[in-house]
Amino acid sequence: MTGGTLSILLSFTSGILSLVGLMSIFISMNSQHNVQRSREILWSLAALPYKKDLFLEKGAIGKEVFRKYILYEQIINEKQEFSKIIIGFAQIALVFCALIWITLAFNHFVIDRSLLEQFFLMGGLLVTVLFVLYFVIKILGDLKSTSKVGRLPTVLEIIDADQINIGLSIITLAAITSCLRIVQSTIYLGFPLPFKNIRINLSVLNSDEEWIRQTMGDRLKNFEYCMEKFKKLEPNKFKLLGDDYCWYPVYSLKEEGKYPNGVLVTVEMISQEGLVTTEFYVEDLPGDSDSSLSIFPYSFNEQFINRISELDPFSIYSERNSSDVPDELPKRPWYNLKKK
Repeated sequence: MTGGTLSILLSFTSGILSLVGLMSIFISMNSQHNVQRSREILWSLAALPYKKDLFLEKGAIGKEVFRKYILYEQIINEKQEFSKIIIGFAQIALVFCALIWITLAFNHFVIDRSLLEQFFLMGGLLVTVLFVLYFVIKILGDLKSTSKVGRLPTVLEIIDADQINIGLSIITLAAITSCLRIVQSTIYLGFPLPFKNIRINLSVLNSDEEWIRQTMGDRLKNFEYCMEKFKKLEPNKFKLLGDDYCWYPVYSLKEEGKYPNGVLVTVEMISQEGLVTTEFYVEDLPGDSDSSLSIFPYSFNEQFINRISELDPFSIYSERNSSDVPDELPKRPWYNLKKK
């Protein structure tokens, strides 16, 4: 192969790489708006539970969370067909460049060269081809997904209460948007979305449970016990009761044998994120009639067990008192026990 031919091939690759670089900039700018908008939605959801006068507008919280979740889903799953075409073209162009480089390298092998020169030539060619393949498969492939570009949680992750440190407390969002409905003496617990990996324990008439009044150290020792004993809500086994909420039958008032006026219902929700307690007050029970009554929470309390932060008092406490944890309990990451 003559020197002129080699120069032409190198010019081709230079032009193709310049074009790929311009296309990458276009794709990044095109996806940056979606990434920023998605982050703003996550930030607003993270701040929502601590909004002033949160429970004044009954039912509005669930609608707002549902609307933000749907908007997030639309942005993350937006089909960017034009960007995908450009990415596909860039991948083909890089593969073409790699073929040219391989051709040039084998052309140099034909010329008599020392073993050391051939070794360096082959090593450089191998590294270059591997880098191009990684760029084609991994980097350009990830540009097709808004969640991967912005390192954002996927649609399924933002409804999974066992996801830790994704910027949201799913268990808290489930608690503040929850609602009770009593139909024919059956208490249903409802959510605007089918949240995953939520385990609940429901107490009627403010019945005392031993683990409710635990100290911080006791919570640490009994966290696994609560995870096992609480009732897990299966996200695909909800019912629809005339609205868009996902309703789960969780309690029968017939077990009490009477229908007292003024019932305090306490719902503990636990996941690998932590424990959130919500309280509902029911003034008048519908009894055995077909009428239904929807009750929204009036307060909630959080106890994060798996929040990883240098400022979190529980993380600091766990690190300082890690030797107090019994040997029979495994030192799992969800206990926030930092290695010394």
